[in-house]
Amino acid sequence: MTARNSIISMLFVCLSCLATMFFVEQRWHDQVASPLSNLVPFISIILFVVVIFTLALRQALTMYVASIIALSTIAHFYILPYFSEQQALANAPLMLKLQTEHLLMSFIVLLPIFGLITIPAHRLIKSFLYLLGSLIAWVFFSIVISKAEPIVIEVSTKVFSSIAMHNPFETFWFTPLEFALICITMVAMLVIVLGSHKNLYLLAIAVMAGYVIAKPSPVSIVLLACLASLLCLYSAIMNSRNMAFNDELTSIPARRSMTQYADELSRHFTVVMIDVDHFKRFNDKYGHDSGDDVLKLVASKIAKTRNGARAFRYGGEEFTLVFDGKYIDDVRETIEDLRVEIESYPMAIRVQKRSQKSASQSRNRRQSPLRQEIVKVTCSFGIAESLSGSKDFKPTLKRADNALYKAKKAGRNCVRTA
Repeated sequence: MTARNSIISMLFVCLSCLATMFFVEQRWHDQVASPLSNLVPFISIILFVVVIFTLALRQALTMYVASIIALSTIAHFYILPYFSEQQALANAPLMLKLQTEHLLMSFIVLLPIFGLITIPAHRLIKSFLYLLGSLIAWVFFSIVISKAEPIVIEVSTKVFSSIAMHNPFETFWFTPLEFALICITMVAMLVIVLGSHKNLYLLAIAVMAGYVIAKPSPVSIVLLACLASLLCLYSAIMNSRNMAFNDELTSIPARRSMTQYADELSRHFTVVMIDVDHFKRFNDKYGHDSGDDVLKLVASKIAKTRNGARAFRYGGEEFTLVFDGKYIDDVRETIEDLRVEIESYPMAIRVQKRSQKSASQSRNRRQSPLRQEIVKVTCSFGIAESLSGSKDFKPTLKRADNALYKAKKAGRNCVRTA
């Protein structure tokens, strides 16, 4: 996804969610207030199902979001009213004025922080501890915000009075503390979302939570829970699909995706097989980490191929490009441009200087310093097109592989056709 498409998608999702909340609350508040309130237990159950689902998939951030939204909804309708009622019956001063807005504000503040924490895959206990720790931090920051908010309001009022200026926060949607925290958090969220487009749904949920803080009501809170549950569930499903169909290292579609895409091709298509030249030798010389960097580099270049290409990682150091509705003559120049682009890219790798000392001396000495080395990566390309309007993908793929073999025999770093 390009930066432009990412921004468009981001704006569309956020504006759609906000528009839904605004119109439902403004136009049908009285009609939907009671039915929506009755849905709170079911919505909470759905959110906790999402929590369990994402816990099993180790999707820590979605797990955190779903659990906080569920607990905030339950707290608004059941827990906070119960404590207020008990305080009133006991006729005791309210020691802690904790409201739903404080819970949601704490959620928004912690969202980018927990978004930067990586939980190791296949570690169920660590994922559970992450969830437990995030809930403790959420409650703690909620209490801190509830305690700090009156102090910040009092200070801001005195500041505006001292300079004989009208306090804009008297009629503004947010308190001074809320406004400052939301501004800081939105900047951090934008950085996270632009860095990883799969977290786009987080920004939409954060924007909706901000709307609820500005205009808290039972309807807006239930709408937040409904829309957030749908977004979390959609994110969990899409992440699961990506785990199954996308290559983990390069993040481009894997061979299984190519097999599925082959069934959707028209009768005229072209297949390009790509192999990284001397990859095993490169791995032996520079190490597997540098080899992974080479694969990521080649994948990023291949994924940006124009002319209607679909990129896949075939396996190992091999990649595949599929051009639906194209002939060899239509893609030959595109592939040559891709070959030159990969060849001309100066890749910087860090190499540890190796010493000729004995193994016992090597174990006792400090690690050698790293030096940077510029290397050139090249690829070989084999192209084949479907014959006689046949939709059978495997024979075309086989002929593209044979053309790739011809390119290797010709000295590599070249393009050959079947």
